[in-house]
Amino acid sequence: MKNPISISVNFDSLNEAYGFPDGYRDPSFFQAFDRLAALAAKYEFPLSIYIIGRDLEHPDHAARVRDWAQMGHEIGNHTWSHYFNIGSLPLDAVVNEIARAHDRIAEVTRTEPVGFICPAWATSKAVISTLINLKYEYDTSTFPSALLYPMTLKIALNHRANPRKAVRMLHRKDWHAPIMAPLVPYIVARKLVILPLPTTGRLSPAIWHTVGFALGWDRCFRGIRNLLSMHPGFYYLIHPADFLSPDELHPTHAHSLARMDVPLSEKMVRLEEAFALMKGAGRPMVTLRDAAAFHRKRLTADPEIV
Repeated sequence: MKNPISISVNFDSLNEAYGFPDGYRDPSFFQAFDRLAALAAKYEFPLSIYIIGRDLEHPDHAARVRDWAQMGHEIGNHTWSHYFNIGSLPLDAVVNEIARAHDRIAEVTRTEPVGFICPAWATSKAVISTLINLKYEYDTSTFPSALLYPMTLKIALNHRANPRKAVRMLHRKDWHAPIMAPLVPYIVARKLVILPLPTTGRLSPAIWHTVGFALGWDRCFRGIRNLLSMHPGFYYLIHPADFLSPDELHPTHAHSLARMDVPLSEKMVRLEEAFALMKGAGRPMVTLRDAAAFHRKRLTADPEIV
């Protein structure tokens, strides 16, 4: 089989952006997700969706996530509260953030999650050890591009209305990742497959959908083409902000999400362009769980790679 490709959805909800207001029914889980699901069905892409555990306290959100799992999409773990940043926390707090979300997702979907991503890719040794102890199969929290540095500053600036959250972003333990982390899939402790955010080089931008809004669509789509032609572990990461309409924002709740002033019509055109590029590559389209299993088999077949 050719190297597969995947779609990763970091489900950074409006509910989280608003601070989890009591009783809030988030359109990200309903009409907004339906747009993405229709596009995925059109291009025959299964989705890997990483859920914030606290979102599942609302029964309507939980019911939707259960439906997605039954549709064949993978449900992964994006921590309990989307803490910025989990990698800076003590080990017991890291365990609580990951395990609490793990248990709730398993309860809702009746399947234990095996894939994980940190908020803002802010990983650490404590995160990795926790995932290994919980028998996770893979992690997508590694950011091996120098874009990590301006990206982190930009996220902090986006949250300047919440100084505590903004400063928290800067207390990372993975500043070395653009210098030292492998650019392609690898295995930690012969157990956990790491799928780094795709990039063509340490001084090149990592490519995910946000790059199109930030650096221009020509650059983003050129990056997708290059990675599709040469990156063995390519996947494409998107967020709910990429398919939410500005008129779906709550009229009074404040948020720090970028690109929410972009018209929905433009967002959907750009998403479809990206999906069409990936479909046209002729690579198998699978969940990230299946991609991780493929790379585990490939890597363990050659002991020098492990």
